[in-house]
Amino acid sequence: MNILNYKLSSTNELLTARIGLLATAHTINTLSLSNTIDQYFPDLGSNCALKASTFINTLILSQHEGAQCLDDTTHIVKDKA
Repeated sequence: MNILNYKLSSTNELLTARIGLLATAHTINTLSLSNTIDQYFPDLGSNCALKASTFINTLILSQHEGAQCLDDTTHIVKDKA
């Protein structure tokens, strides 16, 4: 059995377990899903309401991550990475 002696240098880079969401987000952008959603779902008429694409894209990404409802996305704010 050969044992390799190596040392990993330390870093101050922030890491996240949510890196897999990039592929899904890229697919959403590539398909112009936001434009399609906003085309078929009308504006709610309130300046405080979320656009339909923002709501649905967040729902898609949170479901992909394993969240059960949109309230589960609040932990993303706490993720410094």
